[in-house]
Amino acid sequence: MSIVRALELQRSCLCDCHRTLPESERARGVAALYDLDDALRGWDYKPIYERHGDALWREAQQEGDPSYRGVAVRFGECVYRRLLGSMLHETLHACLGDVTKANYGIPFGLPYGVPQDTAAADEEALLDLHNFGEARAFVGVWVLGRALFGIDWDLRTARDVGTYGFTGGNALVAVPRGYRPVAHIDRTHHTTRYYARAHKIEEQARAWFTDANVESLRTRIDESRRRGQQTRGERYRDPAAVARQLPTKPGRNEPCVCGRPRKYKQCCAVAPTAAFEPSLAR
Repeated sequence: MSIVRALELQRSCLCDCHRTLPESERARGVAALYDLDDALRGWDYKPIYERHGDALWREAQQEGDPSYRGVAVRFGECVYRRLLGSMLHETLHACLGDVTKANYGIPFGLPYGVPQDTAAADEEALLDLHNFGEARAFVGVWVLGRALFGIDWDLRTARDVGTYGFTGGNALVAVPRGYRPVAHIDRTHHTTRYYARAHKIEEQARAWFTDANVESLRTRIDESRRRGQQTRGERYRDPAAVARQLPTKPGRNEPCVCGRPRKYKQCCAVAPTAAFEPSLAR
C-alpha cells in the first residue's frame, strides 16, 4: 500500500485528529508525510502502510534477511499524530544508522538479544550503543517535527518511551536465529527500573539535538527526499484536499482501530484502549 492509498482509506482514529486538529495543521501533517515517505524511499526503504504492518516486519525479523528493506510505520488507524510520529522515528533511525543495510544496520536480534559471537563482556556496551540510537530516534520525533515542519501539536509513537535492552534483569525472550537472548529489565515486570533508565537515557538524547546536529539531519533528509521524489510511482494528492477528506467510521466487524487483533465491536467500541494517551516524551 502506498502513502496515497493509506490516506485515501483513512478511518476515524481514537485520538479524533480530524476534529481536534485544524484543517491547516492536518494539511501540514500530510505534506510532512509525503516528504518523509520520499526520504525513506530515497534511502531505498519501503514503508509498510498496511494497518498492522508491524506483524509483517516481525516475520522478516525472524528470518533475518540482510536484503530486507521494509519499514513498519503504521500502528492502528491514526494517519496524523501516530503515523507521522512513526515516520519521523524511522527517518531518524535512517539518519543515525547505515542506510546501505537492512534495518539501518541494527542487528535484527536487538535489543533483547545479541549476535552469538558477541563476548559476554561486550553485551552491555553493544546494547548501550543501540539504546542511545533508539533514544535519539524516540525523543527526536518532537524535535524534528518542529524544526522541519513547524509542527508543535502532539505527535505519537508506538509506545510512551523507546524500546531498550537494559542488562541486569532476569527477563528472557525468544530471539531470531544467530542471536542469543540477553537477561534484561522488562518494562512490564520491572516497570520502575525500566522507566527510570529509559527517562535518563532520553534526557541524555535530548542534549544531543544541538542546532548543528539538527541542521545536519535536515540536510540528509532533504537530500534523500529529493531522490525519493523522483521515483514516485503515482501522483500525490494536494495535502489540503487530503486534509478535507472525512474519515470513515470502522465497521463493527472490521479490525479494531487500536491495532489489537480483535474486531472493533469486541474491543474499542466497548472500551477504548489507553494506548492513545498523549505522549510523555515532549
